[in-house]
Amino acid sequence: MTVIFSLILALVLLVGIIYALRTHNERTRENAIAREQPLPPLANNTAPAASAPPADDNSPPQAGATPAAEAPGESIISNNNLPDAVSCQTTDWRQSCQTLRDQGRFDEALLACQQAWPQWQSFDQAARVMRAAIRRHSGDAAQRNHWLQQLYRLAAQASFLHDKVAGLPDPSRHSLAKRFTPVQIDVLDMPWAELGYEQLRLLTKSDRKQLVQLWGEPDTHQSARHFHANQWLTSSS
Repeated sequence: MTVIFSLILALVLLVGIIYALRTHNERTRENAIAREQPLPPLANNTAPAASAPPADDNSPPQAGATPAAEAPGESIISNNNLPDAVSCQTTDWRQSCQTLRDQGRFDEALLACQQAWPQWQSFDQAARVMRAAIRRHSGDAAQRNHWLQQLYRLAAQASFLHDKVAGLPDPSRHSLAKRFTPVQIDVLDMPWAELGYEQLRLLTKSDRKQLVQLWGEPDTHQSARHFHANQWLTSSS
């Protein structure tokens, strides 16, 4: 009788241990999935940052072509519903961006940069994120080229918003978001052949070298604001 009771007790304990292990494994798996999910969108934020690379097309951007960043569901760092430039939480968003970048969570880092759009610091930090992604994917040509293309377009957009060009308006940083919407910026042509790289001050020497290796030398170099001068002359603050 004692033997039977011991066997039953052992069986109950075994079942209990199996159930506890199964519950623990399920919770561990759920926590791992939760950690891999992107941060919740910012207030009034509906568009995610650029992530998955498009089809393998390494041709340079051309005038009249649909911008690579305008594939459905994609943008660089701007968003249709972002509020005016934010400056009160500069330290917080920048620290978040750096932390996420160091963790290899590049899309989430770009989302953090959105908080300061369209300030120059937002573009500068986003460029750092993209360079980190390029280094991380140095062995993956498709991913590396995708991020390199995004970096070029980011630099061109920064040039359009922040360069000073004689004869064109030079608004304060706080009025930029009122003069242009992110959607207007995202749909602008940024052709490599006409813009080149010398006037895109967000690009480093290493960035320029890699772009030339990818697309070859451009026909000319100019500021994106100069190239799209008509947009500035017809826009209202």
